Amino acid sequence: MPQRIHEYPEVVGKTVAKITVTNESDWRTITVKFTDNTAIHFGIRPFIQIEPEHVDWTTGNGKVLRSYPFVHERDR
Repeated sequence: MPQRIHEYPEVVGKTVAKITVTNESDWRTITVKFTDNTAIHFGIRPFIQIEPEHVDWTTGNGKVLRSYPFVHERDR
């Protein structure tokens, strides 16, 4: 999966008042609150990535015959 860099120009130059990490079973976020009473929230959602391979086990060593592209959640 290619690495992506995301920038948020709306918050450049703001002064950070507080950073909060919430790790509840149904709500995971990082919140950066600024001194002007605005904030940016980063919602964290786990996902599954599947790595399909066709493997030959006839020799007992598990020789990979073919690897397929990862199956993963798409960006929304």
